[in-house]
Amino acid sequence: MQTSIKHRAVLVWLAGLGLFTAGTATAATSFNSSAALSYSIESIVNLSNPGDLSGLEIVGYFQQIDAPANPGDEYSQVQINGVGSVLANNPELSTGGDFNYTFAASGTLANGTLDAHHLGWYGLEFRNNGSDRYAINLRLDYLLSAAAGSATDSSSVAIDFFNGDGLWQGADRVDTAFNDLNVSRAGTSGLFGFELAAGQTEGLYADVRMDNHLEASPVPLPAAVWSFLAGVIGILGLKKRRSE
Repeated sequence: MQTSIKHRAVLVWLAGLGLFTAGTATAATSFNSSAALSYSIESIVNLSNPGDLSGLEIVGYFQQIDAPANPGDEYSQVQINGVGSVLANNPELSTGGDFNYTFAASGTLANGTLDAHHLGWYGLEFRNNGSDRYAINLRLDYLLSAAAGSATDSSSVAIDFFNGDGLWQGADRVDTAFNDLNVSRAGTSGLFGFELAAGQTEGLYADVRMDNHLEASPVPLPAAVWSFLAGVIGILGLKKRRSE
């Protein structure tokens, strides 16, 4: 009889150990961030030969920057200390004059910490390959979205846009906060206009940065579990005394 009670006590001890291990487990968390950009050409006028656009070339592009162009330059990078993964979406360039691009990144973390920084370059460029002079007006609209799994995580998406000479035209950003873990913001560059002489190139360019930090937080063991475990051990101890 005493041997059986000892076995039960060992089983309870092992069960308690398992519950303790479960009490130090971590909760999986995740992030999602994106930047949807849309270029709209408001007007193109040939000032030299009205109606003729044959000398004008229009090029739209998107590129994720995965390596620095020069030492010390910014680029996309991910660091995971633990178990997790990150996926970035590089959209294919569309055809047929549709200048819409969405750059998105997402990640999950089972335990540890995760830091992800993504950099994307956008642009809509106009090249005058002829001898005429053009007047061009365009606009850049955007939707920035950021979402994090918990208050210990953070997600931010930032944009800045500029012309071909690097002159700043505007900026915007969204950030998650303790009480708002899913945020988005729509905005526009407003009307951007310029004239393009023979042989010149001009455009409206944008940099998008997405920064995300995750921490897999510990999951505390409920106090009721410890009370139940203590009660079971106490009952077994009482049975042991009665048997003796």
